[in-house]
Amino acid sequence: MIESSISKKIRETSWSLKLALLGFGGLVLLILLWDYDLFSRRLALVMTVVFSGIIYLVVYLYLARKFQIILPAFTALAIVLGVLLDAMGNFLHLYGNVGWWDDVAHFLGTVMVTIVIFTILYLLNKERKIKIGKFAMGLFTVSVSMLLATFYEITEYWGDLVFEIHRIGERYDTVSDLNWNFFGALLVTILGLVFFRKRKNR
Repeated sequence: MIESSISKKIRETSWSLKLALLGFGGLVLLILLWDYDLFSRRLALVMTVVFSGIIYLVVYLYLARKFQIILPAFTALAIVLGVLLDAMGNFLHLYGNVGWWDDVAHFLGTVMVTIVIFTILYLLNKERKIKIGKFAMGLFTVSVSMLLATFYEITEYWGDLVFEIHRIGERYDTVSDLNWNFFGALLVTILGLVFFRKRKNR
């Protein structure tokens, strides 16, 4: 009965799931069908998109079944937009032609991811599934955001190894990327904690 109730809840409030599948699926098709670059480079980007989509879907389903928490649709939109920023740099050749695009893409991409992570912690705390203080919430949010940002960089490295391409840039490119990832995670976390404090004081 409980399992049936959970499944019904997932079906009724699965806009985020549908949006995620549509967004990631659409991105994969666009990358494969648009002949904007070498097929090997496009395939490497597909690998990154697929990994990102799988992580979101696993987290979504785990929260729904374990805690009966359905992620809002804006979380799916945030993840898709975060990956799209990276993809746009490839589609429009912005990484090579616009010097600041790489920094902006990593900053805003991590902003999107951190919004999702903070939302998850906020909902778990609100539904009393966990009990976590502001400092711990902030530390955990930034830590998980940076973990995912690092994993994203690793998928780019795997793409370079498997397909013999060069998505990883110059000597300090990865460090610079992680630097902007950190700033994006920190900004959202600070703003999120301010929001959390105001909601808690109501």
